[in-house]
Amino acid sequence: MIQTHKYDTDQAAQVIAFQPARVEPQHEIGLYPFTDNLDHLMALELESKWMLAVAFLRRGANKQSDEDNIETSSHPLSAFTIGVDLKQAEQLLSQTINSNRRREELSLQKGVSLRFIEFCHTWQLDNFERSVVMLLLMQYAAPDFIAMYKESGLERYSYNGMEIGGLLALTSPDLRSQLANRRYFSVNATLLKKRVVLAGAVDSTTNILGLSIYLHESNVCFLLGDNNHYHIAFSFIRQERSNVKLEQIVLPEKLKRDVTSSVERYLTGRQNGTLEEFDTFFGYGTGLALLFHGPSGTGKTMLAKGLANQFDCPLLSLNLDDIKEIKMSDEDILSFLFREAALLGAIVFLDECDDLFSGASNTSLSRSLLLEMEKSRCITILATNRPVELDPAMERRLAMKVHFTLPDAALRLQMWQALMPSSVSFAADANLADLADRYQFTGGLIRNSIFLAITSANRGDDDKPLLTAALLHSAAEKQAATLADESGLCQMYSPAMSINTLPLRSRQRAELKNLGSVWKSLESRRLGLSLLVSSSDIAAGVQAVEGLADVCGLKVRSFDYRRVISLADSDRVIDPVTQRKVLPMDYAFSPTACDASLTLFVDHDGFMQQKLDDKKDVSLDLLMRDLVARLRSHNGLFCMVTKDIKQNHVPQEFNLHINLEHPSEEHQIRRWEEVLGRGCVDDDELVKLVETHPMHITQIDVIARQAEILATIKGNMTGKPRLVDAHEVISRYRQAQSTPLLFGRK
Repeated sequence: MIQTHKYDTDQAAQVIAFQPARVEPQHEIGLYPFTDNLDHLMALELESKWMLAVAFLRRGANKQSDEDNIETSSHPLSAFTIGVDLKQAEQLLSQTINSNRRREELSLQKGVSLRFIEFCHTWQLDNFERSVVMLLLMQYAAPDFIAMYKESGLERYSYNGMEIGGLLALTSPDLRSQLANRRYFSVNATLLKKRVVLAGAVDSTTNILGLSIYLHESNVCFLLGDNNHYHIAFSFIRQERSNVKLEQIVLPEKLKRDVTSSVERYLTGRQNGTLEEFDTFFGYGTGLALLFHGPSGTGKTMLAKGLANQFDCPLLSLNLDDIKEIKMSDEDILSFLFREAALLGAIVFLDECDDLFSGASNTSLSRSLLLEMEKSRCITILATNRPVELDPAMERRLAMKVHFTLPDAALRLQMWQALMPSSVSFAADANLADLADRYQFTGGLIRNSIFLAITSANRGDDDKPLLTAALLHSAAEKQAATLADESGLCQMYSPAMSINTLPLRSRQRAELKNLGSVWKSLESRRLGLSLLVSSSDIAAGVQAVEGLADVCGLKVRSFDYRRVISLADSDRVIDPVTQRKVLPMDYAFSPTACDASLTLFVDHDGFMQQKLDDKKDVSLDLLMRDLVARLRSHNGLFCMVTKDIKQNHVPQEFNLHINLEHPSEEHQIRRWEEVLGRGCVDDDELVKLVETHPMHITQIDVIARQAEILATIKGNMTGKPRLVDAHEVISRYRQAQSTPLLFGRK
């Protein structure tokens, strides 16, 4: 007898012997449903014993002398058949079978769960196949039957399995039927093709009658109602009952609705049997395969868990990287996984399937996965952070490809609200809408920010964690730092200059302040603003843009335009958000998951001017076309700083051209006095210097530094350059350089 605990969820695979007394057919005492799964298995063991007894007696084993019967009565099978001839055994077997089938019908009508019946229905087994599975189960798990079968002499003893010859002897009364039933053990028949049973080693000399077959341990555990796992594969396969509610998941409603409807229709078809017709028609499985792809943290795993919870399906997950550590072939572990899913009505979730879409799809792993998906009878969800370029073989196996995009501000606000526990309180300055606007995060980063803020919070008057604006922003900043650009292509920083400290003429300073108001208005309407800032000094132009960023409350994402326009594969970079390897220009205009920012291109080398001056340079023309095409659809704040150019040459995709003027003469004179020393230079000479060589403040600083070096070389140790030295540096620079002084290049 198979002994289990009272509740199926806690059952262990313990086996003890049935009582040796023969049970009379139940039609004599009235039919009634089985009380539970164990009651049914006990009845199936009796059925299996009578099948064994009939086969044993059919071989003439009952033609022993009375003395032999006495000597062998201590053996289980001999004791079971004492006083019973072949005709009586056949009658008792028939009565037991009829009684069991009728009681199964009554049990199903009463809603009693019978694992064996569920198993046979799942794999669409006919009566012969059902008998084979029943006998193999008893040979695996019922000690009395195991002892009786060993004594029968029908085959060499096969631990946990049976030879096909022995199974045919048990299930087929004569040679004609045995020959006809051999087909059930062909490699293309249900039992072996669907891996309901497994076969031992075979070579060219193997006689089919001597081939051993057996039930896989996972099938045995399912039939016994044993939810414990013993197979090594379960060290890497995670089975869970998800508690993630579908309504908790914040995703675009259409995406969530489309996926949920597809899964619901599939499960309904599997439950009402309509998909079984298609299994038969197509000749292979009718599983539902979905591909979730998109940046990390956008809800792929959460949706898989939400679906499992919504439809009460176990979730079987396996990280494909872990397969390398399992001492099983890719084919065996995936076959094991999908067989478990079919038995349990589970969803197979394979996360981080990046390698399957990286171009190396013709691997043992990918071939095995394609094969299992082809014949599967369950839901499979593949997830990857990378963009997908599908192999045709994978393409045709996917019923649905779902792209998870970065959430917009409105969706981010819903995430902040949905992921915030009710057990926290907020300070008066805490504003979730501000966080949603400022930090372009995925759901995963929002969850991490909330958790970090809560763990750092002090308790308020209500003894709840008190979340302040500073605490929430600090936590979000730490998350943004994890997405830093490791290629060095982008410099992300808070502006060091404010509008009020910029060395600009008052008119241009006021214009920049007004631009801050323009940007906030455009941003509220999800519109972009693109500015071109030209200046004789690139550094001064960058400072002006930093002042604008400060007014707008933005950080600066700064790029060297020379590097951004590269098309070489070697210059491609990994986008930390999407995990894609992209061209620098793609990365510069890709959505960021960090603090809201101004995108700045710094054109040190004057490519903009070269393009506008030379209409014949095709390569420069293409680069400019690429830039302005991106500006048409860009909805952020973009600035390019370049050299002085003519107003009528500016592409119309730039909303505004700011030609940065030099600071006032008074401002320049004060700066020259600071670097040359007050009282060391005549005022008239300074006025003449400024009128002759107007400069931005940053240019004056560089000239002064070079003049100081020159003065020191000449023996002047006062620490201050002289006006004559400044004139010499300016003269040398003007003759040798044609690019801006501060960032002159060879």
